[in-house]
Amino acid sequence: MAEGEKMRIDPAAMSKSELVDQLNQLQANAKTDLEQSEAQLLHELQVHQIELEMQNLELREAQQRLEEARDRYADLYDFAPIGYLTLEGAGRILEINLTGAAMLGDERANLIGKPFSARLARKDSQLFFLYLNRVFHSVGGSNIVTEVKIKRGDAVVDVHLESAPMKSTAGQDRTCRMVMTDISEQKRAKGTLKQTLLAQEALLNTIPAKVFFKDKDLRYTAVSQGCQEFFGRQVADILGKTNFDLIPRKQAEGLQRMELSVLLSGVPERNIEHMVTDSKGNQLFFTISLAPYFGPDGKTAGLVGVSVDVTPIREAEHLSQDLLRQNRLLTQRLFSLQESERRHLARELHDELGQWLTAIQAEAGAICSNSGAEREPEICAIAQAIGNSATEVQSVIRRILRRLRPALLDELGLTDSLQELAIQWRQHHPKIVCDMELDGNLGDLSEALNITLYRIVQEALTNIANHAQAHHVKVWLRRVPDVASDPEHLLLTVQDDGKGMYSNLPLKGLGMLGMRERVIASGGEFMSQSAPGKGVCIEIRLPLVAPMEERRKT
Repeated sequence: MAEGEKMRIDPAAMSKSELVDQLNQLQANAKTDLEQSEAQLLHELQVHQIELEMQNLELREAQQRLEEARDRYADLYDFAPIGYLTLEGAGRILEINLTGAAMLGDERANLIGKPFSARLARKDSQLFFLYLNRVFHSVGGSNIVTEVKIKRGDAVVDVHLESAPMKSTAGQDRTCRMVMTDISEQKRAKGTLKQTLLAQEALLNTIPAKVFFKDKDLRYTAVSQGCQEFFGRQVADILGKTNFDLIPRKQAEGLQRMELSVLLSGVPERNIEHMVTDSKGNQLFFTISLAPYFGPDGKTAGLVGVSVDVTPIREAEHLSQDLLRQNRLLTQRLFSLQESERRHLARELHDELGQWLTAIQAEAGAICSNSGAEREPEICAIAQAIGNSATEVQSVIRRILRRLRPALLDELGLTDSLQELAIQWRQHHPKIVCDMELDGNLGDLSEALNITLYRIVQEALTNIANHAQAHHVKVWLRRVPDVASDPEHLLLTVQDDGKGMYSNLPLKGLGMLGMRERVIASGGEFMSQSAPGKGVCIEIRLPLVAPMEERRKT
């Protein structure tokens, strides 16, 4: 093959990189010999051809990039999430993307050349033309915005319009570009939020409790009418403030500790009692319930609190406690008067009636001795009958005296008196086994405590004999020493195996009520447990020093 034929190449069949390599090779191999003009000319032609092919490739690549950019723009224009429109001066649609056509509820071809106002709700047509006039007369081509309602079938959709005029040359019609955004969901959300806020405001203005919302800095963001009345300020003067701005510092510190605990832990707290001073200087008691509320990110955004004024309840409780104390004092006084009357009656029976009965017995014996059983047997028999009756009456009086005032209680103390009471009770109720256990030192108790314990045991045994149908009774009295914070006290247990009763029923018998009142009046605790067929167990706890006596000492 000739040398000229070796130099012949086909640029159309080569790639850009191959052309560049070939060009470089040709330039490197170019001969500078002027005598080889034909070869030089051929070389230059080949170089020029390669350069033209390179330019052609670059043009094709640029055209391809342009087409891709155009396709991307068309896709962005037509399928953007908002509507794009071009309007002429009278408001007719010149251009509109597919999203805008879908928002107007029609095909794009049916919208071109049609007035945009035809798609608006009737009351917004005039508003739109005023808006369009503002757009074309805007200074500096700034964007002008408005909101209108468009008709889409039977529905009405809220849209946001943002427009700017386009530059036009002399003789061209005025045009503007407009962006249309569907804000129906935003409108509904705003409406729902507004209703919620109105409902919250109505609730805050009518609820009797003091309700408040605070941010993470513990500043008030919303308060109820009750809070306004408590602080003696208008809402605007409360919002943005903390408790330190509104109440005494010491009280604010206590509230802040509670609020920070809930805010940091995220755990609600309920019915925390706290004392607060109101705007008039009154010290009031409140129960406060606190709970965190959360923001859209799920993190704690602040606190909501409900505060209820329980001052009237506390005052009622104090009044009730005062009345209860007075009632106990009255009950103690009544029992004291009762014991005093019993003592007086026992003394009268023993001193007065006892003497008369002794005299009757003596007179009856004298009559029988003087008349003689043989001489006047009838008179003697009558005298003996009178004497026997007097003796029986004395026996009855002694039993009454034991119930009215046991002599051993004054002479020998509680232990012997209770044991004697058990002996007498067994004699009268031989079919019931009665066990009595007395533990600890019971010899140094006060007279009032001795009488209370004796009367309770006496009444309990009487109830068992009359109502329990029991076969076995146990009485256990013990003195319990100090244990930790539990002071020394007395425990009395009376238990039987009788027919029992329903323990949830209210006490009706005077015996049980009397025992309970005696215990309560002495500052003690009265408990009873029972069930049908399982007997009754009475447990009584009495302090060694009655509350009233303790207060007198202090």
